This record gives sequence, structure tokens and C-alpha cells, in this order.
Amino acid sequence: MITEEITNLDILNGEKDLVSKEPMFLVEGAFLTIKTKAGELVKFKLNTVQKKVLDKIKEIMSRDKPVRLWILKARQTGISTLVEALVYAFTSQKNATNSLVIADNVDGANYIFGMQKLFQEALDDHLKPLPKHSNEKKLEFDKIHSQILIDTAENMSAGRKFTFRNVHLSEVAYFKDLKTLMLGLNQSVPNLKNTIVIGETTANGIGSQFYDEWQNASLGTSDWETLFIPWFEVEEYTKPIEGQLYPVESIDFSSPTEKEKFLMEETSLSKKYGWSKEQINWRRWCIVNNCNRNVLQFNQEYPDSPETAFISTGDLFFDKSALKAQDITKPKAIGNIVKEEGKYVFRNDQTGLFKIYQFPMRGEEYVIGGDPAEGLENSDKTSAVVLNKRSNKTVCAYNHNIAPDRFAEDLIKLGHYYNSSIVVCENKGYGYSVNQDLYKKYGRVYRKIKTKKGFTEPTLDLGWNTNSVSRPQMLAQFAEEISNGSTELLDKDLILQCWTFINNPKKGKAEAERGKNDDLVIARAIAGMVRIEQPYKNREFRKKKKVRYRGLSGY
Repeated sequence: MITEEITNLDILNGEKDLVSKEPMFLVEGAFLTIKTKAGELVKFKLNTVQKKVLDKIKEIMSRDKPVRLWILKARQTGISTLVEALVYAFTSQKNATNSLVIADNVDGANYIFGMQKLFQEALDDHLKPLPKHSNEKKLEFDKIHSQILIDTAENMSAGRKFTFRNVHLSEVAYFKDLKTLMLGLNQSVPNLKNTIVIGETTANGIGSQFYDEWQNASLGTSDWETLFIPWFEVEEYTKPIEGQLYPVESIDFSSPTEKEKFLMEETSLSKKYGWSKEQINWRRWCIVNNCNRNVLQFNQEYPDSPETAFISTGDLFFDKSALKAQDITKPKAIGNIVKEEGKYVFRNDQTGLFKIYQFPMRGEEYVIGGDPAEGLENSDKTSAVVLNKRSNKTVCAYNHNIAPDRFAEDLIKLGHYYNSSIVVCENKGYGYSVNQDLYKKYGRVYRKIKTKKGFTEPTLDLGWNTNSVSRPQMLAQFAEEISNGSTELLDKDLILQCWTFINNPKKGKAEAERGKNDDLVIARAIAGMVRIEQPYKNREFRKKKKVRYRGLSGY
């Protein structure tokens, strides 16, 4: 009996030493307790998705890097529970450790506190630190000087008073002002290995600040990493087939064409991801019973890819599936165009004005569309898009708060740099003075075309006039190019503006949704119209121009 007690004591001491050295064992060893959906208290055992997330965290740690991870997920994957378990483990088993959990709202914060409280109360005594304070805002441990603080995203000062080693941002896409919150948090968490900041969430549309953070991390323009968890990796998302697959007739389709499109996409995705019939059956059932019979709502709540997750459920002007196929591409270079010894050359500068996706090439022709902001106080920026006439591809983008006279100078630089291309700028508001400067200092400026007696001729009207007739035409042309996949947009800001460009039923027009911009959309649509009006001519430039490839060193 004594021997058995000694053995048990050795086991308990061994577990305590192991958890003290490696707190993650508290999670992996199923020592923590959770409440199930059925209301039962059970030991927390990792499912397939949770193991995938934990493996990603371990992999980052193995590189001696701080964990900075955005997780985009389907609903009810158990990732929030995993991250909370990690926060509890690292805080309760280490001295002098401050951790912070921020939920999107009060209900979320209360739910998370209940989870932390259960971890503490149900943990075996030999592993449990004594609590010092426990309320809905804080779980503090006695003698080890460690604590878990819980707050909501509504508090912009959350995280500014302490130095934290572990931070969990729950449903971060629904934070009202993620950028302001992160400004404080980034100063509060040291950029050291073994520190953890994880933001996990379901999607909340293209226009969210989380989407910007996700794209920056995906493109490698920040130190954060990304992890996507699709619905079909969740083990429980299957439904037995009772005679036949759940009927698609229960789904709200706007037309027979939409139904046919859904079935074709279902077949394509099934082959792509290897879905079982039971998973397809569950997907159909979930669309009808959990997502208001709306396929787009299912895609947002239970996505199969990051692109699908962010698709807006609003009345988007552009075709969603076609826009989804547009890949955001990292610029080949960012910098400025300068004139040196009579030549226009490009100089790399990460703070520069021009994002280059393709350098000018011999024999190619370009058109530059410009949209000056209506005023310096306007939320829209002054924008320009350079379009390759032959390939219909974006080769350069420009989007800044800039004065009209400076905009004219930059359009002239772009014109010279891209093979003396034609510049077509909106002529209303500040656009009038911009076009006058272009005409006087550059010359290759668009003039309105008049058609009469079977032929066309340019008028003396400089620039492009966007009015009640031309605006629907140019937007329809642009939408058609996106729909049939005949253009490559490439630029992140341009594509994002397309995702928030909607049909406004109140105004009866297509425009940027409230709080969003459409300056790049307009500039690109203008360029597209002039490309159709003055198409690419398959010929080399005249030899006397002696135009060669102009890369980083210019002509």
C-alpha cells in the first residue's frame, strides 16, 4: 500500500515537473476540462483541426520566431477552445506571465471567462495554482505573479497597461477598429520568441480590417502568418444519406441557371477536395437549415477556401465567382519615376508612389486612366491605372492623397515611362486643371471622340467626361471583362474596391458601399473604354524612337 502511494506520488510529481517545463503538455495530455455542446463536462482531447493548429504553432516556435498567427476558420471548429487552453496553460504554469484575451463583444468575453474558470476549477490539485482573484475581468494566480485579463474589442485601450506574453483575439474580423487596437497591442507584446498573439475568426467580408491584415500576411508584407481551416476538415460535418442526397430544391435559387451553376460547382469542388457523399449531404442540409437557404451565407460561415470566406453577401455589382478568380499579386517593384539626363527611369523605394506589376516592354502599347479626387478633403484618393492594351493587364497602379498639379506631373512621368502612352483623365472638378497641364506639358492626352457621317474624329474637349450616359457604359464594359476573364486586375487595392462596389437600390446606381472608395475602379473603367476605342495595333514602334526594355535603369 505504501509502495503504491509512493508510486502515485512520483507520478504526480513527474506530471507537475513536466507541465512546469512544458505547459503545452497540459493541453496535449488532456488534463483540462471543457463543456460540450450537449452540456457535459469532459476532458479536452484534441480533434483533427485542433491538432493542425497546434502543429502550426509548434512549427513557428521551432524557428525561434514569435507566434503571430491569423486563423480564418469555419464555424464551430474548436479553435477558440484550443487557443484558450493554451493561454491558460502558459499562464498558470509560468511565473510572471501576463496574458490577454479580447473578445468581439461582452457575451463573447463572458463565455471565454467561463471557459477559463472551468479550466481552473476542474484541474487536478497537483497541477492547479491557487487563485488570487477571479472575476469576469481577470483570473489571477497566487504566488506566481501571473494573470489572465479578459476584455472586449470595444475598449480601445485594451492591452496598453501591461506587457503581455500571450494574446488571444477572438472573432477578430468583427472588431470595430482592429487597427487602433493593434497599435496598442503591438507595443505591449515584445517581439521575442515564445510570445504568442493569435487572432482567430470567421470571415466578415472583403471590407473588414481583418481582411487587410490577412492579405498583408498572405503576400508576405508583414511578419504574421496565416492558417485557413475549411469546413470539410471538421470531423462532425457529415450527414448520413437517407435514400438520396438532401434535395437542392429546398435551396433558394434566383433562376434555373443558378441551380445548374450550383450543381456544377458542387461537382467541381467535390472532385477538387475529395468530399464524401455524406459531406455533400451535410453541406446541402446546412445551407437550407442553418444558412437561410442562401449559398453565399453558407460560403461565409463554412468556407472551402479563404477567397470563398470573404465573398460579400450583398448585391455586388461585379460577378462574384469571376472576381474570386482574380488573383492579388505582389508588385514586382514599388518606387518612383524620375527624369535623369533627359530619360525617365524607375527607382526602387518602398515608400514610392508607383506599384509596378510589369515594366514597359518594347512594342507594347499602354493606356493610363486617371481619376483625381474631387477635393483634398474627400475620402477618395487620386488614382491612376496603367493598362496594357494588348493583354488587358494592369501593369501599374497609383493611389494617393495628392494635389492636382502634382498628379499631372506624375501622369506625365507615367506617360513617358510607358512608351509615350495616351493619358485619359476624368475632366470634372480638379480634373479640368489636370487635363490642361497634361495637354500643355505632355500632349498625348485623350480628346473626346465625335462620330458623324460614318467616321470619327477627336474634338477639342480634353479628358474623359463621366456622366449619366458614359458611366453605366464604362462600368458595364469593365464588368464584362471581369465576367469573361479577359482582364487581370492584379492590384490589391483595385480588387478590394471591386469587392465593395455595389448596386445601390436607393440611388439606382452602382457605387462604392458606404465608407469605401471606388477611385481605382473608375480609373480602370475609363482606361478600359479608351482601350476599346483606340485598340492595340500589332506593330513595332518606329525605329527612330529606339525604344528598348525599360527596367530599373530606364531607357
